[in-house]
Amino acid sequence: MHLLQDLGIGIAIGMLAGTTGTTGSARGRMVLLAAVVGLVVGFLIDSLLGAVLAGAGGAAGCLVISDLVFGASRREGSGAGALGFIVALAALIVLAIALLVPIAIIVVAIALIWLGYSRHRRNQRKHAGLRVLR
Repeated sequence: MHLLQDLGIGIAIGMLAGTTGTTGSARGRMVLLAAVVGLVVGFLIDSLLGAVLAGAGGAAGCLVISDLVFGASRREGSGAGALGFIVALAALIVLAIALLVPIAIIVVAIALIWLGYSRHRRNQRKHAGLRVLR
């Protein structure tokens, strides 16, 4: 149960770091920062395995959420600040779930993986016609 709690805390950290909606090398630095913060928090709360899970959750959460926020900010322009606020509230809910009902983090992790995979598949399908022209 403690390992699921560490994973949930790491995902919440990654979601908060992902609210910046960065892209390119800045996104890589934010993912690295989320992973390091997850490692430190996981190590302080639990053992080395907890640190690794929290770091991995932080990196995955930041990757998926920053892609989501960047895509929305590109479409909406300056109105994407509300999305960052909603994602921050969702991160607090994930943190509460991790602390109160750690087994439910499995559902959160599966939802995060599904969101990342569906966005990746949508991007591949969107640019498939351009690859044919090369």
